[in-house]
Amino acid sequence: MELFEFFQKQEKLLQEAPPERVWKRLEAKLEHRRKRKQHRSIRFLQTGAVLVLLLLLLLAAVLVWYFAHREGL
Repeated sequence: MELFEFFQKQEKLLQEAPPERVWKRLEAKLEHRRKRKQHRSIRFLQTGAVLVLLLLLLLAAVLVWYFAHREGL
């Protein structure tokens, strides 16, 4: 009997499903990671929006300062 044939015949013995408790823990862990990833993307967008707002406020302040000094107010 060849090694390949031996493993083909014994293949059925190697297919064993893990206990239900293990599956539940794995699913819970994956779900937690998925939710955490969504929070990261939302936080990234929030940070970007704040930075854009700050840049716009800075630009407005510089323009006000520039025009105020240009006209001698």
